[in-house]
Amino acid sequence: MERILLIEPNYKNKYPPIGLMKMSTYFKNKGDFVEFHKGLLPQSEAKTFDKILITTLFTFDFDMCVQTIRYYIAIVGIENVYVGGVAATIMPDNFKKEIPGLNIFTGQLVSANFFGYTDKVNIDILELDYDILWDISYNYQAADSYFIYTTRGCPRKCSFCAVKTLEPNFYDCSNVADQIENVNSRFGIKRHLLIMDNNILYSKEFANTTELLKNLGFGVKNNKIKKNNHMKYYFDSLNKRIKMGKKYRELFSRIKREFLNLKFVRIRKDDVEILKNLIEKINKDPDSEVIAYILENQEFIVDFFERYNYHKIVRYVDFNQGLDARLFTEDKAKIMSNLAVKPCRIAFDNLETCNDYFNAMEFAIKYGIKSFSNYLLYNFEEKPENLWMRLNLNIKFCTSHKDKGISLFSFPMKYASIDHTNRNFIGRLWNKKFLRAINVILNVTSGVVAKEEDFFLRAFGHNSEEFIEILTMPDNFIRFRDFFDEKGFTELWRKSYFKLSTQERKELIVILEKIVDNPAVLEMKYCENINDILIYYSISKQKVENNLLYYSNLIKVLHAKC
Repeated sequence: MERILLIEPNYKNKYPPIGLMKMSTYFKNKGDFVEFHKGLLPQSEAKTFDKILITTLFTFDFDMCVQTIRYYIAIVGIENVYVGGVAATIMPDNFKKEIPGLNIFTGQLVSANFFGYTDKVNIDILELDYDILWDISYNYQAADSYFIYTTRGCPRKCSFCAVKTLEPNFYDCSNVADQIENVNSRFGIKRHLLIMDNNILYSKEFANTTELLKNLGFGVKNNKIKKNNHMKYYFDSLNKRIKMGKKYRELFSRIKREFLNLKFVRIRKDDVEILKNLIEKINKDPDSEVIAYILENQEFIVDFFERYNYHKIVRYVDFNQGLDARLFTEDKAKIMSNLAVKPCRIAFDNLETCNDYFNAMEFAIKYGIKSFSNYLLYNFEEKPENLWMRLNLNIKFCTSHKDKGISLFSFPMKYASIDHTNRNFIGRLWNKKFLRAINVILNVTSGVVAKEEDFFLRAFGHNSEEFIEILTMPDNFIRFRDFFDEKGFTELWRKSYFKLSTQERKELIVILEKIVDNPAVLEMKYCENINDILIYYSISKQKVENNLLYYSNLIKVLHAKC
């Protein structure tokens, strides 16, 4: 039996590491000891493992990935560290340059040959091992979901997309039902179904796949199911961990939270006394005594939670990668409407796809799909004004369909070049200041733009020219719009802005791009109009609020310059 350590670098991510979850299933099926950790495990623990497998995700987290890899190599040696995943597949040469001799795997893990085994198991189609998520305290937002592929690859080969490198061949998967049923048997039912396909509408099996998913409990009329009794599976895992000598601190924390989150108004009187006694022990007694107690009473506890979780939950299908509007025909919309799709995600990457995009929206609505969260790519080959136009078109579409009861969130997605090892890529028609301003706007709404027209016009402007004006504003003026409007600063800034010539506006943007890295650019001397407007970029909300004299004097100075 080998000891296998699975590592995900400590970057933030919504989804659990699907590749590592499949590898965990493979190694556990071989009888190996498997443990998962996020970030840097203490050296004293890491050195006890025979193999360390490290995944990578975004190329802009390259430096963190390299740091993580080097840390583990220093502990167990480069020959015992294996690296794979998205970033490793996209830029393997970058990793090899940083760490010569690195064991790096690219693409889909369809066999275990990379690890020196000859059993011919296709790891890529194995079910996910959710148990490893209980090794760590990190909570993945979408962990209570099935993650499945009904197809792999995409025939489009778009220049901005990494799929052509990650999954170069398009094909249908034949193990959809197995993926779901195996999870059900080992970990209980999951809430939502996340379909991770890159272009499912291209599949000739789309109708059959939809029918299969409907029969598996994700149809519009059969998407309710009794809530999973997590405690049953927690106890299964706890008993195995204790028997194997595997750590269970984080799992035990999850078990305790199940008790601490109980609503006693929903509990029968004859259960209350036992449960209150248990909660009292959790709050007062050492963990070793609590564990002994719950193991003695696990039959009652599992039975209780089976009764406690009597209510049903509603489950939805999410085509997570976005649907190709060019392939979204009326027939496919009708087929898809048999599934409980929420939200429906349709890509609106540029204005050229406008007709296909809105045709797809019309087809979807016609067949009863009403919840949308659509991706809008920016910072690629279109200028900033085109992003405003696409957002505005979505707003206008909602207004013209307000009697249909639709919900539409526009989801602007910043393009980050897969050739870059950080987040600093700037599209040739964009600039650092505008990208920073977009982030400030979207931070208010957690990254999405709702369908309400009043908010949109306020946040993004009434036209594309006003949009550019807003992006040029001081970041604090965007972040605290109401405050700076009320204090009169926004209007004064706007007067200074309109005094600038076209060339001066271009020069201003060049200066503003440098502010974060070099604040001293604000102190330099430029032409009169630029000097006047730069005053606004050093105004602090806190200072205006806390110093009335500073505020009144500053307003006088700014009025005089206008």
